[in-house]
Amino acid sequence: MNNENTHLQAAIAAMQRKDMITATVEATKAIQSDPQCYEAYIIRGQISMAYGDKRGAAEDMKRALELRPDLQEQLSGQFKN
Repeated sequence: MNNENTHLQAAIAAMQRKDMITATVEATKAIQSDPQCYEAYIIRGQISMAYGDKRGAAEDMKRALELRPDLQEQLSGQFKN
């Protein structure tokens, strides 16, 4: 398993535990390891939105959609603002 996948899996596990600080750190590490990791942008965007950081959420959503335009419909409900 490569570093990006390790960090992505850690971010997912942390979200499931509702440990948003660790999830954010691990998602950011996944992005640093692989800037094409759209899943990490989605996770980080979801956390940003949950904490009221609409700008951060929008930036991460935009990047995720640049990487995976086919997810636009799926993600639009999560990031209405």
